[in-house]
Amino acid sequence: MKIQSLAVIFIIIILPISLVISSYTQNRVETLRLQTTYDSKLNDSTHDALKAYQLNSFASETSTIIDEKIRDINASANTFFNSLASNFATLGYTKSTLQNYVPALVYTMYDGYYIYSPYKNTWSTDSGKTEISGEMKEQIKEDSQKTYSNGENLYGLKPYIYYSCRYKKGDLDLVITYSLDNYIEIEGSIDGKTVSRYGYLLSNLTVNGDNVTYNGVDITAEGPLSEKIYLQKEDGTAEIKELNYIKKDGVKYYTDGSTVFSVLNGKKFPTTAISVSDINNNENAKKYFKESADLMKFMKDKGIDSLTTDDIVKTNNEDDYTAVGKIFDFSQDIELETSNFNIHRMEVIKHSIEKNLSVAISNFNNYSGVTTDFQMPKLKEEDWDKIMGNISVISFLQGINIGGKVYNGYSVITNTKNEDVVMLDSIYVKKSDGMHRITENGLTSTGAVGIFNVNLEARTESDGTNYLPIEGNLSYDSVITQNGINTSFDDSYDGDLTKYVRSLGNDLKKMYYTALARERYGIYRPRTEI
Repeated sequence: MKIQSLAVIFIIIILPISLVISSYTQNRVETLRLQTTYDSKLNDSTHDALKAYQLNSFASETSTIIDEKIRDINASANTFFNSLASNFATLGYTKSTLQNYVPALVYTMYDGYYIYSPYKNTWSTDSGKTEISGEMKEQIKEDSQKTYSNGENLYGLKPYIYYSCRYKKGDLDLVITYSLDNYIEIEGSIDGKTVSRYGYLLSNLTVNGDNVTYNGVDITAEGPLSEKIYLQKEDGTAEIKELNYIKKDGVKYYTDGSTVFSVLNGKKFPTTAISVSDINNNENAKKYFKESADLMKFMKDKGIDSLTTDDIVKTNNEDDYTAVGKIFDFSQDIELETSNFNIHRMEVIKHSIEKNLSVAISNFNNYSGVTTDFQMPKLKEEDWDKIMGNISVISFLQGINIGGKVYNGYSVITNTKNEDVVMLDSIYVKKSDGMHRITENGLTSTGAVGIFNVNLEARTESDGTNYLPIEGNLSYDSVITQNGINTSFDDSYDGDLTKYVRSLGNDLKKMYYTALARERYGIYRPRTEI
């Protein structure tokens, strides 16, 4: 074949194909670049939302109150959309436009979660109950109400959903609410009688009168704990003062040596519910273990420890749960990550979030102003590990065209420092040279006391005063870089902190167990027993 003919074939056939392939490759590269850019922007905005929630909760001394928590979450969601609009401003998207591409935000809390997504505002009532309908119309006065209209689509926080599962077996009909750790709440009926119990599930625990032994360690009362607090003086000025304190039901009570008081916005509120002796002889840890022992006895006496996944009352289209045998098997090490209880607990949390979030995202098709089919993406296992590991924010961004495909991304950011939950790694070890993790290589118990890592976070008062409740340098090796973590933590104990702590000497174990129990008992939890 003549060379001229080959040239013609190349020009007519090969060259166009090469140009098409080159264009396709360039488009794919650009699509991947945009996807990476959008992932980064979504992560940044989600991080901003979480940071806003964290800062607001630290700044508020009433953040454990449910109305305050909802306020902080709404402020966090607003921060998310403002940050997202700022990150996407150069691409021409505004805050209101971007709301059409965000089907849901999820705030996973200690024993449940909030979904922030669109809903229809309605004031309608059951027409059969005219007296209620008339009363509501009189109170709301729809015709004069200008803020929200009846039937208007709003973007906001939906009711709280608990990590709960219902079980029926014989005379047991119970709803058990799980949490991010081993705390549970039991509500329902046994033999036709209403019951309500709560507490942490623990193994290897013995309580004999006032003597408490946990994993071979005798748990005793602690001496006084102290931290700095902002106080207003009678002359109108303020001071930062270090006082002894105890935490009970989410409230810290301080003493000046003679009186006991709580503090709100720098003002003292005296109380007689807590004594100076209670503060100087802190028994929170012992009460934590005694409460757990009472719960274990109750569950065994009533046969609750015999429940299995076969006793679950399923709703329509609910996925099957992994058959693990007895869920509350106290003959196992119930606290280990591989126990029947923890496997089932994590499944309950995952199923609940997936089910309700799928519905919220699917329903978003009825509210969005774009023609995208919104669907729940499949979250990776490492993302579920984050969600199970602490309070988190999950965000979704879908439906934006990025060239060769439609963007469908999500982000999971975890809050490792908050006052709502004390996780196993929330306890730092305070020594004369600073703050350490319990997993630090070569750590000794000399002069060691366990503290809640949240107490190392800076506080800012309304007058601009900044201070640290507890001061101390963070260990560079174990807290900052984590290069000094004992290699056996991952190699021999599979990263399970429960297993690792049990390998330590009794003095270190006692310090850690006491601090963890003390802080968990001090957090507000419903404590209504029936």
